Amino acid sequence: MAKRESKLAGKIPIDMTAMIDVVFQLLTFFMLTLKSVVVEGDFNIRMPLGASAGAAEENPIPPLILKMSADASGRLTGVQMGGKSIVGQDLLGELGSADALLDQAMAAGAGNQAAMKQARRAKELTAQKLTAALQAQIVDTFGNDLSRAELTELELDCDPGLKYDHVVSAITAASGILKGDEVVPLIQKIKFAPPKKQK
Repeated sequence: MAKRESKLAGKIPIDMTAMIDVVFQLLTFFMLTLKSVVVEGDFNIRMPLGASAGAAEENPIPPLILKMSADASGRLTGVQMGGKSIVGQDLLGELGSADALLDQAMAAGAGNQAAMKQARRAKELTAQKLTAALQAQIVDTFGNDLSRAELTELELDCDPGLKYDHVVSAITAASGILKGDEVVPLIQKIKFAPPKKQK
């Protein structure tokens, strides 16, 4: 049997130079025309420094200290700003009830969606009341000159077991207030107090 010879003497080389050139030009174009936008919810938050870190930068305006205490289950038991309690026992009771209701609904499982939805809605409403109370105190602290708030630093002193949603409410309240359709910025520098040694 005679071997069939291929009609093509060899493989035709494909020149990739032009395609690579176009790819690099497109890459350069997109890199140069990229416009970075401010990410929503991007806060200027400083975490506490460790023992080996250098000295913190000096701020001429003393920080505004917001202390949030919690019980053993992580529920909010007190909110103080400048040593003065700013959230009443009524709201703290509502927050505790909403937390307990949500915990019960989550323990019941996915079978009771209506109870879960109702518990989440109650939790959202009480969180909004907490945010409004914190914003009212911050606005009251600075009075009519809210431009001073942007130069002030807020120090969050939270108990280690505090549920994170209360911390988020505090950060939301401190960062800005909604007036009509416009957000008026308040405190832009937020830091956390160094963690306390547990007994």
